[in-house]
Amino acid sequence: MKHIIIISSILIFISCDFKSSANYNAEAEKLEQAGKYLEAILLLDKAIERDPKNIYALINRGVDKSILEDYKGSIEDYSKIIEIDSNNTLAYLNRGKNKKRLDDYFGAIEDFEKAIKTKGGETLYINKVENSFIDTGFEFDVAMEEIRFERGIARYNIDSLKLAFEDFNFCLQKNYEKPASLYWRGIIYIAHGMYEEGCTDLKEAQKTGDSDAIEMIDKYCK
Repeated sequence: MKHIIIISSILIFISCDFKSSANYNAEAEKLEQAGKYLEAILLLDKAIERDPKNIYALINRGVDKSILEDYKGSIEDYSKIIEIDSNNTLAYLNRGKNKKRLDDYFGAIEDFEKAIKTKGGETLYINKVENSFIDTGFEFDVAMEEIRFERGIARYNIDSLKLAFEDFNFCLQKNYEKPASLYWRGIIYIAHGMYEEGCTDLKEAQKTGDSDAIEMIDKYCK
């Protein structure tokens, strides 16, 4: 009987899972690097089960779900992060991008503006940097131009062209996504009947690598 108890105890010990949430997250990241997103999500499920407040695992799972076009599932993960950390700029940005993919442009704009607010605002904002002494949250920071680029697209899609124009102008001042920003600004010019300015932007967009500009040039710039 003693031998049976000892063997049973050994089997229970072997079957126990002693991996931490961080361990599961690290293993999932290796699978993500190999493009195995479904397998990675299974490990991230375990990481989050171990620690529901593991923001890194929630971020990674949100990204993986988005890649697999599970946009609603991705939004749920970013919402969980925001419940934990209401100043997480990256979570607001990524949630907004997924709402945009679902054509929820108003919801996306709301998230992009919340992301901007976490940085202080449009006029005076702070880019967080790593600090050895305090937790700045720099790893979840996002450049203002990236947020405004995404907001510009969403604004364009609700016909808020003047505000979209301002966002793309800002991006061009920061030299961010120059070909795409020129394209979007160009088609806004065209929409306002400003063909010379629009065609100048579209031709420059094409030269710098935006293939979408070709169709618009053929249509409006001959």
